[in-house]
Amino acid sequence: MSLRCGNIARSLRPRVFGKYLCSLVRTVSSLPDKKMEFLQNGPDLQDFVSGDLADKSTWDEYKENLKRQKGERCVRKLDAPILESAGEVENMPLLQPQSWNPKILVECLTPDFRGDLKAIEKVALSGLDVYAHNVETVPELQRKVRDPRANFDQSLRVLKHAKEVRPDVISKTSIMLGLGENDKQVYATMKALREADVDCLTLGQYMQPTKRHLKVEEYITPEKFKYWEKVGNELGFHYTASGPLVRSSYKAGEFFLKNLVAKRKTKAV
Repeated sequence: MSLRCGNIARSLRPRVFGKYLCSLVRTVSSLPDKKMEFLQNGPDLQDFVSGDLADKSTWDEYKENLKRQKGERCVRKLDAPILESAGEVENMPLLQPQSWNPKILVECLTPDFRGDLKAIEKVALSGLDVYAHNVETVPELQRKVRDPRANFDQSLRVLKHAKEVRPDVISKTSIMLGLGENDKQVYATMKALREADVDCLTLGQYMQPTKRHLKVEEYITPEKFKYWEKVGNELGFHYTASGPLVRSSYKAGEFFLKNLVAKRKTKAV
């Protein structure tokens, strides 16, 4: 038995646990020395994202160049307290963006804060562009799908209150299909969301992550997803993304949201 930290194994003296003597011996990594050196000094994920893999011998120079070349993607991270409970939000200072890159869209996917309206206000007024909170499914399946502490009405209050305290913020939510809902329930849910002034809606296929999770009751056809996109547009959502692979953080929606944010900021000025 050994304590491992990254690629380093550290041995300790034998210790007694209960009636048993446990000898903590040194463990040797199975990775070859060259591989170990490459992992410690070679390219990391950012290199593959950038598409620029420099020579290993110039790694020191390269990683600083990468930082400069990709500087436009960096956002200054503000120090914020880690909240142990929703009640602690009352004592949290209001975050004010100090050096946001104006080209970056700031979206926050939030919990329901157990219905704490003050917590919702803190986040809505923090300077973000998109306030997102997922209702996940239709009201009839909430108890089956979500945490017992969550419910549709509470989530609806979250989205509605965020718009009440900051009307220019873009509100966004998501629904999973294939959990056993019917068309009437989906339509009623979409209608209720729009009446709560939700701006953007995404609908995607539920997939069972593990055997311990709920089973997929139905695989929705692409044609049906197209139908729901049409319904969303008719109900007045500013943006409706509907498809089997659509998720709440749907990449294709970013361009539309950026334009929507820009238009609202222009009107405000």
